[in-house]
Amino acid sequence: MKKLIIMLDFISGPLWKDIYDTKKKELVTGIDVVDNDEYIQKLNNEIQDLYSSYFKINYNDEPVYFDKEQEKKDKYKMLDLLVKLTKRLDEINDGSFEIDDRETEMVKNL
Repeated sequence: MKKLIIMLDFISGPLWKDIYDTKKKELVTGIDVVDNDEYIQKLNNEIQDLYSSYFKINYNDEPVYFDKEQEKKDKYKMLDLLVKLTKRLDEINDGSFEIDDRETEMVKNL
């Protein structure tokens, strides 16, 4: 069984994509039901854009600044997106993967 990691990172969606698909010419999770689901990919991109917006380059005299205040303001928006993502993953899960969600609890505790 494959493990699908949900982990936020700069310019990388919460779905941890660590396999390069030579046909698609992009990183994928390696789990076809996940990689081919348009709604999941849409949510992944939305979450990626929101989380990446907290990073500022050359801001406040720092090369890379993370805006913790904006992250807190967006807490419920991010939680809503993560819940939608997890719900959809549960719906399509054919037993070929398990979800390792490393973010939802952290966001809840902001």
